[in-house]
Amino acid sequence: MEDIIKKYDAKLDNKKRLTIRGTKYDFYHVQEFTDGTVVLRPRILMDPNELSENTLHMMDKSIENFKTRNTSNPVEIDKYLKAMEKA
Repeated sequence: MEDIIKKYDAKLDNKKRLTIRGTKYDFYHVQEFTDGTVVLRPRILMDPNELSENTLHMMDKSIENFKTRNTSNPVEIDKYLKAMEKA
Protein backbone atom coordinates (compact mmCIF):
# COMPACT_ATOMS: atom_id res chain seq x y z
CA MET A 1 0.00 0.00 0.00
CA GLU A 2 1.20 3.49 -0.84
CA ASP A 3 2.14 5.98 1.88
CA ILE A 4 -0.04 9.07 2.40
CA ILE A 5 1.97 12.20 1.56
CA LYS A 6 -0.84 14.76 2.02
CA LYS A 7 -4.06 14.75 3.94
CA TYR A 8 -6.53 17.63 4.03
CA ASP A 9 -10.23 18.45 3.86
CA ALA A 10 -11.62 20.10 0.75
CA LYS A 11 -14.94 21.68 -0.16
CA LEU A 12 -16.74 21.88 -3.48
CA ASP A 13 -17.17 25.41 -4.81
CA ASN A 14 -20.44 26.83 -6.20
CA LYS A 15 -19.83 25.12 -9.54
CA LYS A 16 -19.25 21.71 -7.85
CA ARG A 17 -15.48 21.79 -8.46
CA LEU A 18 -12.79 20.52 -6.13
CA THR A 19 -9.27 21.89 -6.03
CA ILE A 20 -6.38 19.46 -5.61
CA ARG A 21 -3.40 21.18 -4.04
CA GLY A 22 0.10 20.79 -5.48
CA THR A 23 -0.71 17.95 -7.86
CA LYS A 24 1.95 16.36 -10.07
CA TYR A 25 -0.45 15.46 -12.89
CA ASP A 26 -2.82 17.33 -15.20
CA PHE A 27 -5.22 14.48 -15.98
CA TYR A 28 -6.97 11.99 -13.71
CA HIS A 29 -9.30 9.03 -14.14
CA VAL A 30 -12.18 9.50 -11.71
CA GLN A 31 -14.22 6.76 -10.05
CA GLU A 32 -17.20 7.75 -7.90
CA PHE A 33 -18.85 5.09 -5.74
CA THR A 34 -22.37 4.88 -4.34
CA ASP A 35 -21.10 5.51 -0.79
CA GLY A 36 -19.63 8.87 -1.90
CA THR A 37 -16.04 7.68 -2.13
CA VAL A 38 -14.10 9.28 -4.98
CA VAL A 39 -10.90 7.73 -6.32
CA LEU A 40 -8.57 9.70 -8.59
CA ARG A 41 -5.85 7.90 -10.52
CA PRO A 42 -3.29 9.89 -12.53
CA ARG A 43 -3.35 9.57 -16.31
CA ILE A 44 -0.45 10.47 -18.53
CA LEU A 45 -1.55 11.19 -22.08
CA MET A 46 0.69 10.02 -24.88
CA ASP A 47 2.73 12.60 -26.73
CA PRO A 48 1.96 12.16 -30.46
CA ASN A 49 5.66 12.61 -31.20
CA GLU A 50 6.35 9.43 -29.22
CA LEU A 51 4.13 7.21 -31.40
CA SER A 52 5.99 4.73 -33.57
CA GLU A 53 6.33 5.35 -37.30
CA ASN A 54 4.26 2.23 -37.97
CA THR A 55 1.40 3.47 -35.79
CA LEU A 56 1.45 6.90 -37.44
CA HIS A 57 1.45 5.28 -40.89
CA MET A 58 -1.53 3.07 -39.96
CA MET A 59 -3.44 6.09 -38.62
CA ASP A 60 -2.73 8.12 -41.77
CA LYS A 61 -3.83 5.21 -43.98
CA SER A 62 -7.04 4.77 -41.96
CA ILE A 63 -7.95 8.44 -42.34
CA GLU A 64 -7.14 8.32 -46.06
CA ASN A 65 -9.40 5.26 -46.48
CA PHE A 66 -12.18 6.96 -44.53
CA LYS A 67 -12.00 10.12 -46.64
CA THR A 68 -12.12 8.10 -49.90
CA ARG A 69 -14.98 5.99 -48.48
CA ASN A 70 -12.84 2.86 -48.76
CA THR A 71 -14.50 1.29 -45.74
CA SER A 72 -16.14 -1.98 -44.83
CA ASN A 73 -19.90 -2.45 -44.74
CA PRO A 74 -21.64 -1.33 -41.56
CA VAL A 75 -21.78 -3.96 -38.84
CA GLU A 76 -25.31 -5.08 -37.97
CA ILE A 77 -25.33 -5.28 -34.19
CA ASP A 78 -29.03 -6.01 -33.65
CA LYS A 79 -28.44 -9.77 -33.49
CA TYR A 80 -25.74 -9.26 -30.85
CA LEU A 81 -27.98 -6.97 -28.79
CA LYS A 82 -30.78 -9.55 -28.91
CA ALA A 83 -28.37 -12.28 -27.82
CA MET A 84 -27.27 -10.13 -24.88
CA GLU A 85 -30.88 -9.55 -23.85
CA LYS A 86 -31.49 -13.31 -23.79
CA ALA A 87 -28.42 -13.98 -21.63
